[in-house]
Amino acid sequence: MADLHVHDLPDSAIDVLRRRARAAGLPLPDYICRELIALARRRTSDDTVVEFLESEGHNLEPEIDGDAVALFEVYDLPIDVLGVFGRRARSAGLPLGQYVRHELVRLARQTTVDDALLEFREAQERDPGLDIDMAAVAAAVRYARGE
Repeated sequence: MADLHVHDLPDSAIDVLRRRARAAGLPLPDYICRELIALARRRTSDDTVVEFLESEGHNLEPEIDGDAVALFEVYDLPIDVLGVFGRRARSAGLPLGQYVRHELVRLARQTTVDDALLEFREAQERDPGLDIDMAAVAAAVRYARGE
């Protein structure tokens, strides 16, 4: 696939990312850009693999393909962020676009208490007659998560 757009993701991941973008007051592409930049700048276990492979002389320079261009054009990702994702993708044996899609889906699956509250608020907005005790919902979600 030559472009990496949000509609390439599963609906459940899109729903979570849209909800978070709305809560942050950002358009979805801007939110995704912000999250991808943050992800690239956080150390992950993939970075250990990248460092090992590079120390062994493997070339992990990113392949500039259609997905890399789309990441730059659609999300305006900085070159250093593309480089990080490119090396991580190469070390994982994945094309850049597929790696970033996996990361976005993983990001969406890492739900928080705020995600649960946002879902309940959306339900309340759809049906204003719904009486939901948000403090009780937050407490229940924290309890269920072991927090």
